[in-house]
Amino acid sequence: MSGEYEADLKTSNSNAISDGNFESGIVPTPQSNSPWSVSYFIGSASYGLTSPGSTYTTSNVNGGKYAFTASLYPGPYSYGVSAERLSQTLRTCPGQNYTINMDFKFNATAENKCSVGLYYPYKTQQGSITTGSGIPGIEAGVWSRTVGFFQAVTTQDLVDVHFRCEENRRNLISVDRFLVQPYRGNVF
Repeated sequence: MSGEYEADLKTSNSNAISDGNFESGIVPTPQSNSPWSVSYFIGSASYGLTSPGSTYTTSNVNGGKYAFTASLYPGPYSYGVSAERLSQTLRTCPGQNYTINMDFKFNATAENKCSVGLYYPYKTQQGSITTGSGIPGIEAGVWSRTVGFFQAVTTQDLVDVHFRCEENRRNLISVDRFLVQPYRGNVF
C-alpha cells in the first residue's frame, strides 16, 4: 500500500466508501459504473434510488438528493420472505480502526418482521448491527442512524447491507449517508 493512500485515509475527513450518499445518481446495476452492487434477491424484491435522501441531521448536514431504497415484497414461491443485499468493497488499511455510519428508514413498521442489517469486517470475521422495524424509537417514515466500529482486515474489506422481510410483510427500506472513517479509539 502506498504511503500517500494510507496518509489520506488517516485524515479526519476521508471516507473509505465511495458514493455513500448516492449523489452520483447512478443506480447500481451490473452495467453501471456504480461502486455498489445488489444481489441475493428473494421474493419479488427490487430496488432503486429515491428522492429526497436522508433527513436525519447532524451538524445541519442531510443526505442530499438521493437514497438507496429496497422494495421488499414476498413472491409466490418465497415462503413469505423477501430480501436483497447491497454491497461495496471499502478502501481500507489493514489494522486501522474505523467507524461506520448509516442512515436508514422503514416505510412501514411491519410489526418487527422487517430488518436492515449492516455487516462490516471485524477482526477475521464479520461484525453486524441489525435493526428491526418494530424496535421502540424506530418510527415508520422517519430517518434514523446506526453506528458501528471495526478494525480493517485487508485493503479491500467488504461492507454489506441486508434487507429482509418475513411472514408476508412488505416494506420499503431506505439507506443513505454511509460514512466510513478512521477512528483513533479501541474497537475491541
